[in-house]
Amino acid sequence: MEATATPRASLANRSWKRWMLIEEEKSPSLMESLVPGISLAGKIAFTVALIVALALLARGKFYLPDNPVPITFQTFGVLMMGGVLGWRWGALGAVGYYLVGMAGLPVFQSGNNGWDYVAHGATGGYLLGFILSTILVGYLSQHGWNRSRSLWPMLLGALLLYIPALIWLSVFDFGWPADGELFSSAMYPFIPGDLVKLMLASVVLGAAWRYVDHRNSSH
Repeated sequence: MEATATPRASLANRSWKRWMLIEEEKSPSLMESLVPGISLAGKIAFTVALIVALALLARGKFYLPDNPVPITFQTFGVLMMGGVLGWRWGALGAVGYYLVGMAGLPVFQSGNNGWDYVAHGATGGYLLGFILSTILVGYLSQHGWNRSRSLWPMLLGALLLYIPALIWLSVFDFGWPADGELFSSAMYPFIPGDLVKLMLASVVLGAAWRYVDHRNSSH
């Protein structure tokens, strides 16, 4: 006969889980929580919709002086993709975005597309960073970093985006950035805007989770 946990042990267990950085058990994604029992077709529709949204967000941009990499709203879309879809479907969405752009659809900033833009442009590392960032945000969001903790996966996801971008620019010569200006040209100017975008993504996702919790508590 199995022993049942005492109230004190149960309370201690809940307290321990509250302070764990990453929960072992995977929870449903926001997509699955918004639409309980969502079908495969529904998940595909969600993913395609976020790819389209990411392509539209890439159209809004502006440039800093002497900087060929534009500041766009793509980071917001990437963080939302991971936070909404979770890591598996978020990864599919990010890779899908990358592949359809590489295949020729005008989904990148300013409608850019194609293999040459992806493989031989200064933004190629940032595009790879989109995939890694989406996976990380989705994974953390499904392992306890959601609701009131949704800011942290957004912050880590935004930081992770820079790693392949900086490696890409340090390995290949695009004539930019100049020697000794890798961080000052390719990272630091984008941080203020990314902070705004990640906070906005956190607010939107937090509001969506509050809606889910309120709906569930009303039933």
